[in-house]
Amino acid sequence: MYGQMMTNFEELSLDGFQIVRSDMFTHLPRKGEPTCTIWPTRVAFNKFTLHALNSCEFVRIEVNPRNRCMIVVPVSSKEKDSIRWIKGRQDQQIRNLESKAFGEELYKNWGLDKDFNYRAIGRLVTANKKVILLFDFTGAENWRSSKAGNKGE
Repeated sequence: MYGQMMTNFEELSLDGFQIVRSDMFTHLPRKGEPTCTIWPTRVAFNKFTLHALNSCEFVRIEVNPRNRCMIVVPVSSKEKDSIRWIKGRQDQQIRNLESKAFGEELYKNWGLDKDFNYRAIGRLVTANKKVILLFDFTGAENWRSSKAGNKGE
């Protein structure tokens, strides 16, 4: 039966079909890549971000208000503005960094819609001879927040 189905295919003309460029799909986060997701009340990183920065315990977050970029810099616990971003000792996870004040300022400075969440893929770069992660939100994936229609909550 299967062999009969294979011989009964209709010949299709490919006239009029256009190839969809693969870069149209690159906005989606890929497995194995560090990502940063922002909401109006918090910022979160996936586990690949932790691995990319060699499982450092403390980071400093810096934001560029002009170009919609964020960097994550590994630091010591003694450094000013250091944030402990992991939880657990054995199986380390990155915790959600809750901050309504940070979210409101970031959304305002970057001109983001508060009804949406945004995710960017990070890449390792160097600055001042230090390895850091850069997240460029200019072409970030975005989606409507599940609470967007629930203004009364």
